[in-house]
Amino acid sequence: MKKHIEQFFLYRHRFIIGYILLAVAFFLLLTLLPGVAPTGLSETEMSSVVEASNLESGFVKQGTIINLPYVALQKGSLGLFGLNLFAIKLPSMIIAVATAVFVVLLLNRWFKSDVAIVGSILTVLSTAFLFLATSGTPAIMYIFWLALILWLGSKIVGNENVHPMLVIMFFISIALSLYTPYLAYVALAIAVAGLLHPHLRFALKQLKIYQLILCILIFVLMVAPLVISCILNQTTLQSLIFANNLDFNGFIANITNAFAPFFSFSLAYSSVYLAPLFGLATVALVIIGVLASAGKIYMSRNTIVSLLVIFSIVLSGLNQNVAISIIIPIAILSAAGIESIIEKWYTLFPENPYAHLLGIVPMVAVMIFIISSGLSHFIFGYHYIPRVVNNFNNDLTIIKDNISTETTLVLPKDHKNNDFFSLLEKYDGYQIVEKPKQAKTDQIASFEPIFNDKYGLKQIITSPKTRNSDRLYIYSLVTEKGEE
Repeated sequence: MKKHIEQFFLYRHRFIIGYILLAVAFFLLLTLLPGVAPTGLSETEMSSVVEASNLESGFVKQGTIINLPYVALQKGSLGLFGLNLFAIKLPSMIIAVATAVFVVLLLNRWFKSDVAIVGSILTVLSTAFLFLATSGTPAIMYIFWLALILWLGSKIVGNENVHPMLVIMFFISIALSLYTPYLAYVALAIAVAGLLHPHLRFALKQLKIYQLILCILIFVLMVAPLVISCILNQTTLQSLIFANNLDFNGFIANITNAFAPFFSFSLAYSSVYLAPLFGLATVALVIIGVLASAGKIYMSRNTIVSLLVIFSIVLSGLNQNVAISIIIPIAILSAAGIESIIEKWYTLFPENPYAHLLGIVPMVAVMIFIISSGLSHFIFGYHYIPRVVNNFNNDLTIIKDNISTETTLVLPKDHKNNDFFSLLEKYDGYQIVEKPKQAKTDQIASFEPIFNDKYGLKQIITSPKTRNSDRLYIYSLVTEKGEE
């Protein structure tokens, strides 16, 4: 009977088909979502763009080295495509694709294929992951480095024939992850584990002396700029591993505020993250995964998950941005929950392959429910929840859609986002002045009303995203006869 089922083409190639469909769906969402939700940029995204733009050859001395891999990639994207939503978000999209691949590989290392593919779909198509993939900030780096390091570690530990390239990649990943704030604690934990865990020591002993020296040399070369920058700038080291003027009450408040939007089912928070970021069905799977893993804490997988949860919670007390790294342990625990459900179902019908096949139906239904409800919450939430929508603005899109480079943009120094919008001059050739009298064009534009006899109001561009809907005022030169 089982052999009869295995003859079906769809059954034999179900995993390949599943991952192809996952890849197609993921790329479609990456293409469509930036123009749908959230429609605009957050303050964090603007700050990231300014930081990327200011990255110069002297970044080591200047101390502008934090999140260097991401910032350098974003600077290159801006140089190629100019200052626009696509260029700002492209680095996150590229890194998200790589992260999705490593999540899939990691889950396939720790779970059976049927569990891994379901867990991969629920993680990669989750609203939390899609938000990071379409947000132009370095936040995506937390789950990228964790997924990559865990996958490489899983390939090394317990493998009697470790390829030297895997170990080299592992050292490179650890070195580059140190540029991301607070991941130094992960590197420290790995170093301690390497000294204590016999499998890790065995993997290192398999390397030839010259290979080990090469790994150490590569590691030192990659962290050298970071070490030099920390020596020259104390604020760099503080930003990477400490917090400013934080007491115990502030520490607890940071943890509470960081995770509040993730699991709140009744309140909306003033955050770039929707509440809840993880749906009730996902939380239920996580709880099942925790219960299933509770009796198997000795397994390396469950030990790592426990440490990652502690890392996410404790370090979010230092910086709330670290809380998003909880995505990786949630992905693993969700897969563990799915594994537990499938195993329970199989034990009910141990010799009936048709029952096994029938068990896929409710699992597919749950997947469709989680993904569809999550996407609808994501799209509509970023349009209709004021406390979330207010954290984004589409002023850049308004400028690009309504004025050309022949129009002068009046941008006072005291404007809240002066550093960001002044980059229009650098990347797109817009003319920017502080005062209307400095303009040399027949048309000017401003975020605030201008009272100047030389120019007359031509048009007011509004936005439905803000309570004060007047976003851009466009003026034309007034002739001597009073005509525009």
